[in-house]
Amino acid sequence: MPSQKKTLSLICPVMNEEEAIPLLLKELEPHLEKAMSLMGKGAAYEILFVDDGSRDKTVEVITEQSRKNDRIKLLRFSRNFGKEAALAAALRHASGDAVIPIDADLQDPPEVIVTQCA
Repeated sequence: MPSQKKTLSLICPVMNEEEAIPLLLKELEPHLEKAMSLMGKGAAYEILFVDDGSRDKTVEVITEQSRKNDRIKLLRFSRNFGKEAALAAALRHASGDAVIPIDADLQDPPEVIVTQCA
């Protein structure tokens, strides 16, 4: 029986994180590559940002990054609803077989992605 393609969703609530987004994505890249190799041939990922009413250029930064990488997705709230609401929205929209929440400020070390996929 052929193995099914596996998908990992990283969900990241953000609010006023314009400076953190590029650093986060740079830090995530090697860990996501390693996780994909551990998950097997055809594995894929998505990074789903939920903007929780940012007033800076967070949305613009994520939109620009999504033009470079179509695995980066964005949900936008019309105003601030809180981190819990952002996580709940991301869970409803995530397409992955597994979902890992991560903070944009790198409070959670990206290395945990690999340990969860091993």
